[in-house]
Amino acid sequence: MNTVRMDAVIADPSLTTPSLVLDFDQISQTYDAFVDTFPGGHVFYAVKANANPQIIRLVVEKGGGLEIASLAELELSLAAGATGQQIICSNPIKNPTFIQRMHEAGVYAMVVDSTYEVDKVAHYAPGMRVYVRLAVDNQGSVLPLAGKFGVSGEEALDLFDQARAHGLDPIGLSFHVGSQCLNVQNWVNAIRACGDIWQQAAERGHDLYMLDIGGGFPAGHYHTATIPTLDAIGAAVMGAVQDYVPLSNPMLILEPGRGLVGESGCLIVSVVGKAKRGQDTWLYLDAGVFNGLMESFEGFPPVMRLLAADADLRSMTRCTLAGPSCDSCDVVARHIELPELHIGDRLVMLDAGAYTNEYAVAFNGFPIPEVVPVNVRAAVELLAG
Repeated sequence: MNTVRMDAVIADPSLTTPSLVLDFDQISQTYDAFVDTFPGGHVFYAVKANANPQIIRLVVEKGGGLEIASLAELELSLAAGATGQQIICSNPIKNPTFIQRMHEAGVYAMVVDSTYEVDKVAHYAPGMRVYVRLAVDNQGSVLPLAGKFGVSGEEALDLFDQARAHGLDPIGLSFHVGSQCLNVQNWVNAIRACGDIWQQAAERGHDLYMLDIGGGFPAGHYHTATIPTLDAIGAAVMGAVQDYVPLSNPMLILEPGRGLVGESGCLIVSVVGKAKRGQDTWLYLDAGVFNGLMESFEGFPPVMRLLAADADLRSMTRCTLAGPSCDSCDVVARHIELPELHIGDRLVMLDAGAYTNEYAVAFNGFPIPEVVPVNVRAAVELLAG
């Protein structure tokens, strides 16, 4: 489908809502920014953020890699033209069928973070390259990911030894600083910890060469006061690698998900209902927690603008936004200030390029957003005022 300007699309009353508009030129430019900011680094896009086949093809065609978590994502990656050498798996829990298929496809490497996973990988993918996920500080991230995955430094060393004893090829370390990380120091501290483990692993005879700094790269047009720039993160990361990793030229892996695609998307929704509940005004949208806005349930408040010619003339009111389903958990945002809204009005939710359709299901039969490829940049600037 040929792209068109988003401002023309969103002004078109025939546009079906909910719709997720994606700017693929924006994704391409952001990819280039990652390459420029991390000299010598290797971008492995975290497919889970947005598994749209066109995004996957774009990354592959630009020579990038893909980080996958499931058999379905593996097949999508291969269908997009990726070779096994362009794919890694950073999901610490993998079922046997998935492991076998990755081995057959020649996937470059996969993560482990438990003795059980080492045993499983050794059985179903003999000789596989593996890297160990380290548990690191997630404070300062909007969505901390600590607890479910990752091991201590001593445990990592033991896993290297176990992997080698089982015929696997231990190649490095990985970590994740938390989703939408707002603290640059998290990367520095994690790399310092990896450097210490790296030295101890060398003393045990391990020849590590890969450092995977994971994802967590933040995105957002309207929170620039609190969101560190990519340049700031890049300078801190590259400095820490030079200072703490005892190897002159490690294989540096980046796994941007939200950071690569988040700002490329806008979700267009319609107000389909309105009610007074005591002193509160409730507005019901055709997209909610279940069919596109799950992240609002996880602490990511949507950044919204009213799509109306008289938006600046409407008085501001306090309201609660909810989705269309009959589930009382389907609440998007409570007690927020917006211009007075009416049934039929449309809202644009910015920075929706990641974790929108990937989290969505057709609960109650309400549809997930339709993807519309457009050039959104001019419209985003217009909406920002």
